[in-house]
Amino acid sequence: MAIVSFDRDTLVDFVPEYGGNRNSEDPCVVRLKFVPYSRVQEYSRLIAASAGAGSDAVKTVRLSQSVQKRQFVESVSEVCGYYIGEREVTDPDEFYESADTELVTEIIRAMENIGKLSQGQRKN
Repeated sequence: MAIVSFDRDTLVDFVPEYGGNRNSEDPCVVRLKFVPYSRVQEYSRLIAASAGAGSDAVKTVRLSQSVQKRQFVESVSEVCGYYIGEREVTDPDEFYESADTELVTEIIRAMENIGKLSQGQRKN
């Protein structure tokens, strides 16, 4: 069986499973790019270079969180169907800052994993 991947520049409509969202009539959809392993490694190198030798754990955690947010914002083009009260949030940065940890983590795992991304890919 062949393995089919996503082009790193192609936008994919991903429907998170979080909170039964995939079964919703009007689900939240995250338009994102697949992040291949080579790009994940680039983010890891960025953390290592910024942390430097002998840096403390707190600094390393903050750097990791900062780079993870950067990966998210660079890879997510837009969000549809996510609301804070009555207001729809479409901006990836605002979404990242306000969404539940489990939801953000699911999206990050999907952008880094072909299988998870395919499972949640919006069906036309």
